[in-house]
Amino acid sequence: MIDGLAWLYSFFDIKLLTIIATIFTIYFGYQKVTRKICVSYSLSQGKLYKSHVTNFVISNKRDNSIIIKSIDMTIGTKGTVSLMKLDEPLVLKGYEAKLLDIPKYSFIHGDNGDVFIDIFERLSFNVITMSGDVIVCETESPITKDNADGRLTKVVSTFDDIVLTDKMGFIFKYRINNTVKSTIFDKFGFIPENTPFGYNKFNDMSSDSFGSFLISNGYHDYYDDYSLYEVTDNLEVPLVFNKHMMKNKINNENT
Repeated sequence: MIDGLAWLYSFFDIKLLTIIATIFTIYFGYQKVTRKICVSYSLSQGKLYKSHVTNFVISNKRDNSIIIKSIDMTIGTKGTVSLMKLDEPLVLKGYEAKLLDIPKYSFIHGDNGDVFIDIFERLSFNVITMSGDVIVCETESPITKDNADGRLTKVVSTFDDIVLTDKMGFIFKYRINNTVKSTIFDKFGFIPENTPFGYNKFNDMSSDSFGSFLISNGYHDYYDDYSLYEVTDNLEVPLVFNKHMMKNKINNENT
């Protein structure tokens, strides 16, 4: 009888091990053949840039590799825009997470005009793989929203290495030896970032006012070259004046 019970226990033990092994086989197989991508992000707004996505982390929740060529973002019910297109495909290995640097842009434009991301906007994201598959991402940020129809256009206007926005008013470029630097003024003549001058606010950016400031404070002679550009509402960047023009102005005034 004891031998019979031992055999019965052994039989159920083998059965249990088989069931457990089968469950694990199905689970790990599921991890291999399915795809799940999660993203997290935050919204930031600066003095020169409107609300935009930062701290963007993308993570692969499955045991397989995904090759990503671009990422789309849907802004509430306003439409969908390409968040970033990768020059080199991003290989996201199994259970791997990466922090991505989202490129800056000037503004986002739709059929009904410019589109803005509100600070509490609900965003959702899609990943496009190299094979053309679209993977709907799960958003781990507290604000989420299902995808909506509509396609938006992200516009990037640049001046040299500066991404322009309609918050910018003027750009002052100056050269010392072989080093060229730029200072950005907002629409009100305020310098939001580091200023090379003793002031960070100029009410008048004309050649008469700002140009006279450069001359009277020695910047005209100190800089090997300089130029002031205005950033218009349509993000064109016409020249206001440069050092050569100011030299001619000084010579004309002295004659």
